[in-house]
Amino acid sequence: MKAILPLVLAAALLTGCAAIEKAERKGTEQQLAAAGFKVLPANTPQRQSALAQLKPYTISRQFRGDKVYYVYPDTEGNFAYIGDQAAYSAYQQLVVQQQISDQNMMAAQMMEMPGPGIWPGWGYWGY
Repeated sequence: MKAILPLVLAAALLTGCAAIEKAERKGTEQQLAAAGFKVLPANTPQRQSALAQLKPYTISRQFRGDKVYYVYPDTEGNFAYIGDQAAYSAYQQLVVQQQISDQNMMAAQMMEMPGPGIWPGWGYWGY
């Protein structure tokens, strides 16, 4: 029984990590779509081969002639998000906006936390 417990805990931890990673990928894909990236299915042997050569779930810069494109391959879905420089710039702005939003949310939550010492309930003052 004692030998099974570490295996169960390890399995639960890995499942939790996979769920977090999948949620982060979903958020990235939503931001890419909102920024103007297009979804292209890997529905030909050439596209499937190209998709297999790219690092999954990572934006990479690709050149076609004198144009620059950004590619985010989704190997599970067998497609890729493709964007030009304008779409990539819009994506970067969305990422920064999300980070600012997350920081503001964290700061607001900290302000609601009870403060230490003789003045509980006054929140965090920033020093």
